[in-house]
Amino acid sequence: MKVGYTEFSFGYAFTENLIRSSSAAPVGAPVFPNLIQEGHSGFDIRINFPGVPLFFQYKLPELMKRGTAFEIASGHCPGLSIPFFRIAMMRRDVSRQHELLLRLEARYPSNVFYAAPCIANISDFDRSYNGATVAAVHFRLTRGYWALARRQSAQPCL
Repeated sequence: MKVGYTEFSFGYAFTENLIRSSSAAPVGAPVFPNLIQEGHSGFDIRINFPGVPLFFQYKLPELMKRGTAFEIASGHCPGLSIPFFRIAMMRRDVSRQHELLLRLEARYPSNVFYAAPCIANISDFDRSYNGATVAAVHFRLTRGYWALARRQSAQPCL
C-alpha cells in the first residue's frame, strides 16, 4: 500500500526536523545535489554538522499489510509479521547508488545512511511533522547491516 506522501516531502520534513532537533546547528545550508551530482555521489543530502558531515539517501516505503507479501509468504524473514514497511532498492546492474554510498561510508564511517519513514499515511505524516518527530519515526540502514545481508545472500528484513 502506498503511504500517500512523497519522498520529497519526507526528505524535507526529515531534514528540517533533524536540524531543528540537533544540539548543534549545521555549518551552512544542507546540500541537495542535483540528479547528475546524485548519480556521481549516491546521496540525496549532505548536512554539515560541526566536524561530522551526515549523508542520507531517502527511500519511500510501501506498507505491507497482507500475508501474501513475499517476505511473509516465502518464509525468508522469520519473525517478521504484518504490517511492515518495505523499501525498494535498485539492482546493481541498473544503478551504482548503493556502491557509491558504500564508498562514501568508507571515507566517512558511520555517517552515511538510508532513511525511510515508518509512517503509514498522510494524516500520521502530518502529525509527525507538526510534532517535529519525522526524524525520529524512521529507520536508518548502515553499511554493516547491508554487508551482513549481502554476505548471507539474503535481503535484509525489518
